[in-house]
Amino acid sequence: MNDQLIPVFNGTIANDSILLCNARDLHTFLNVGRDFSNWIRERISEYGFTANLDYIVFSPDSAKTVGRRRKDYQLTLDTAKELAMVERNEQGRQVRRYFIECEKKLHQQSSTVIAPHRECLPKMVYHHQSKYNPYRAYVWNGEKNVYIGVYPTVDDAVAAQQLFYKNGNVKRILKVQPEISDAEKEMFIGNLHAVLHNFRRIDEIWRSRLRPALEVMDSKLVYLLHDRFNDSMCVLPTIESRIGKYIPPKLPR
Repeated sequence: MNDQLIPVFNGTIANDSILLCNARDLHTFLNVGRDFSNWIRERISEYGFTANLDYIVFSPDSAKTVGRRRKDYQLTLDTAKELAMVERNEQGRQVRRYFIECEKKLHQQSSTVIAPHRECLPKMVYHHQSKYNPYRAYVWNGEKNVYIGVYPTVDDAVAAQQLFYKNGNVKRILKVQPEISDAEKEMFIGNLHAVLHNFRRIDEIWRSRLRPALEVMDSKLVYLLHDRFNDSMCVLPTIESRIGKYIPPKLPR
């Protein structure tokens, strides 16, 4: 897939950093065949998109049409995906998959950068902004966190924690995890089987009845629910590979 089907860039909406694209680029790629201004205004009204939540409006300094500034729109990728889907053509499906890949790459990059400081640090060691001593260490004394100090490396912070405990300043408290009985495990798996089985039934009803009815009404819910059902159904085989697929009992005739 071409990584540059439509330029995607970082922006800010409601003080949140988010991926955006230009609505004019999307309009051109979709080959809509209609005037851009009328198309975007009608779509915003028809599908209830909200300014400064689903999109932002701006006027480029260099863009003027007949004595007035041209309006441009920057869309969140969720909004752009919905606009792509409602065109119901191959370009719409292609660009929707492209936007999903853009979001996936951003998530992977964010996990690589953020996880070492937010998730992978030892217990009671935290990262903070400091050039020389970026690791802050604490211990638990049974009632509250006790601050130890800041250190240049994670190993130094952990060593300080261990020394603090070794000197007897703080009594280490070990939490004992309660054992789960076989009966509780079996009950949990049985309940999970029931949830998966019921969801498959709901998905069947969605595909055979609900989606066709919503498509006839040209409802926006088709595109919202389609993604939710597809994503959920992709997870089911993974769960069933661990706990086994549910086989309904045969009822007596």
